[in-house]
Amino acid sequence: MWIDVSTASNCIGIARQVLMRKLPKLTSRQVPNPNGGRGGFKYEIALESLPQDAQQRYWQQVRIEQEAAASKQSKRGRPSKAEKQAQEAAKAAKQAEIQANAIYAEAPAWQKQTVDQRLQVVRDTLGMGRKELTEWIEAHALDLSVATIYRWRKAYEDGGKNALMTEYGKTKGQSIIPDDVFNVFLSVYMDENKASTQAAYVAAIGYFVEHYEYDKWPSLGAFEYRLKRDHDESARYFARYGESAWNRKYGRSISRDYSKVKAGECVVGDHMQLDALCLLPDGSTCRPWLTAWTDFKSRKFLGWDLHAEAPNSDHIFTSFKAMVEAFGLPGSIYIDNGKDYRCKDFAGGRVKVTVNEAQTSSLMVDLGVEVHFAIPYNAQSKNIERRFRDFHNYCERLMPGYTGTNVVKRPEALKQQIKSGKILTFAEFAELVDKFITEVLNRMPFGRGAIFANRCPDEIWAADNPVLKRASAESLAVFCQRSSRVVTIGRNGVKDPDLDAVYWAEEFVAMKGRKVYLRRDIHNYAEAWVYGVDDVLLCRAKLAEAVHPLADDEISRAELKARTAEKRRERRAVKKAAEAAEIA
Repeated sequence: MWIDVSTASNCIGIARQVLMRKLPKLTSRQVPNPNGGRGGFKYEIALESLPQDAQQRYWQQVRIEQEAAASKQSKRGRPSKAEKQAQEAAKAAKQAEIQANAIYAEAPAWQKQTVDQRLQVVRDTLGMGRKELTEWIEAHALDLSVATIYRWRKAYEDGGKNALMTEYGKTKGQSIIPDDVFNVFLSVYMDENKASTQAAYVAAIGYFVEHYEYDKWPSLGAFEYRLKRDHDESARYFARYGESAWNRKYGRSISRDYSKVKAGECVVGDHMQLDALCLLPDGSTCRPWLTAWTDFKSRKFLGWDLHAEAPNSDHIFTSFKAMVEAFGLPGSIYIDNGKDYRCKDFAGGRVKVTVNEAQTSSLMVDLGVEVHFAIPYNAQSKNIERRFRDFHNYCERLMPGYTGTNVVKRPEALKQQIKSGKILTFAEFAELVDKFITEVLNRMPFGRGAIFANRCPDEIWAADNPVLKRASAESLAVFCQRSSRVVTIGRNGVKDPDLDAVYWAEEFVAMKGRKVYLRRDIHNYAEAWVYGVDDVLLCRAKLAEAVHPLADDEISRAELKARTAEKRRERRAVKKAAEAAEIA
């Protein structure tokens, strides 16, 4: 806002002549003087360049004049034409100042800094001619021209300090690329096929040429610039690599307070296919699987099972049984969403993440173990994944037959290792895995946090000294065996059609013709637990092997003698039961 010299001198409280001598230090301009004199021009001073108290006195005087005019109007009935014009001018000036201050306040910090620097230059050079300006620029070593300072002066006189703002950012959000063309680019690039920007650009330009008249088309750089401007790196990664990969790289991690958990309170189970080949007895090769259970707090491996075939509930039963036999029953288990872990026998199954596990009738409920299911497709929720990564880095990579994590990373020496027979047999592989887990992973310092403090899993486990509930051998045999199909007890016992083997127990004498099924250990088929179709345990049976036809050695004769004794006992039991029935 501009005011005349007399008004400014009154607000400051100095004589007009004194103010004119200080004019170079203030923001001023020359404007035509309708009253003539001094060459037809007069000076005006920017109100905001005056001291703060002088500005306050100016607005106080304006309010006094407005009140006086209003009082005079009330006496006269209506304001004069000059009064109306003065009121409108004051109102417009005030509104313009408010608007200018609002624009300045909303400007970004870099824009305000630019305005302040330019305004200081304008104030410092007021009244200087071209020669003085040249000397001033050289003295201050500024990268400016005299014409630039003149342009800033003119802009400030015409539009105030906001006129000194740069033109940067006026086209922000605009693009020379039509939206529909850019959408074609996005449809190709933002896809899990992971096409390059060049491929997406070719597709977009093909659409552009077909639908638009043009002299030239947008460059690849223009597409890439808009892509980065409109879509941040996280969104681009999500679209090109999927939710799981995005969650591993950009998803928020949740800190867990392991001090609130005791060792043995919870265990975590999962599978991993190893990136190393081993030799099977039939001469073929395979990448074996490892099914394992680790302690949630200490990360100690508690039970595991190495197997050549794809994981299923049998391997879960085996590894879980090995853990319980060695350490006891945990308070709860934390398992994956795979159908093998969700099998009815083991965990009671689930329909979705919010299933109520406590309502399921399952092995874990019978053993008094609480079941927790991990969030689907979220490896971060199970800390056993970190232990699998350690196994991969410290064991698999150093083994003969290492295959790499994918075809691209497969070592060239692998074929030669297979041909020369350097890869391990399955038995050697299993022995190495057992030794590495117990002597390396469980004894390797794990982390630097408050819980781990460079201690190994064995040390953390020992420090908590967990006393876990023990399960009887019979309980483990009952609940940790695989179910066969329903079969009938025949004259020679129960024939398992899956194994083509016969099981016998003395209790079968009174059960012939009854429908049953078997539970047995996949590593020990010599015995089986016999259940009725109503899931009631009946007895334990042993594998009945065929006897040598000639019984020409001590072992064969002992087997024949034992079978003959069994047959006599069966005959006596049946005879006794028949006599009891006659008496009744």
